[in-house]
Amino acid sequence: MDRTTTALRRTRIEATEDDFSAGEVLVEGVRTWLLQLPMYGGVAFLVHLPLLGLIFVRALPGWLLVPIFFAAELFAVLLVKAALVKAVLDERRGLPSEFRELLEAVNRKGPAALAVGTTILAGALAKMVKLVLPGIVYLCETFAAVPEVIVEGSSTSAAVRRSEQLIVGARPQVFAVCLLIWTLAGALPFLIGLHHGGHVIHVTSMIFYLALRSLDSSLAAVLAATAYSRLLQRD
Repeated sequence: MDRTTTALRRTRIEATEDDFSAGEVLVEGVRTWLLQLPMYGGVAFLVHLPLLGLIFVRALPGWLLVPIFFAAELFAVLLVKAALVKAVLDERRGLPSEFRELLEAVNRKGPAALAVGTTILAGALAKMVKLVLPGIVYLCETFAAVPEVIVEGSSTSAAVRRSEQLIVGARPQVFAVCLLIWTLAGALPFLIGLHHGGHVIHVTSMIFYLALRSLDSSLAAVLAATAYSRLLQRD
């Protein structure tokens, strides 16, 4: 009986993994992003525009400037997700979204997205203090939590638990999607010299950086929504 149960469980996990492909998520997500780029990118740029005020703190030492930039960008990325996740899922069902509706979603869904996003980050950092790998695993397991709270209006804890359930059996594939998002997000700050303490930052480079970050964050939001949709179908 135990051997049969184990075999059935293994078969179910293998079938589940086959139902979620990182390559398909990336291809479908990029295609959706390109088709809606003017609207998605425009919303993301408006969300990021207040970060232009960080130009006034560029004289701060790097050890202080980097976490300020990180916190501000985290907020902006979560607000972009609040605006775009449901729009992407609606687009998959053939329901169009308007620019104004996406901006309104920032106000409606932004607080919930910020709450679950910061909770996840705090949990990941706590795990990384002990060892890096558990923190990375936790970030992958909670990848669907922000879309869950935006779409379903769940509480933070319920969204985290639901994300962990959805990603069972698909952790490597989700990690591949996360790795692309993290790589793009981590590379962009070097374009404005943040690693030099910010003294080379000026208005023009900052605007250019925010434009790139808008593209990056909107793509990340689309990929998150696409992955979430695929996980729901698999579930």
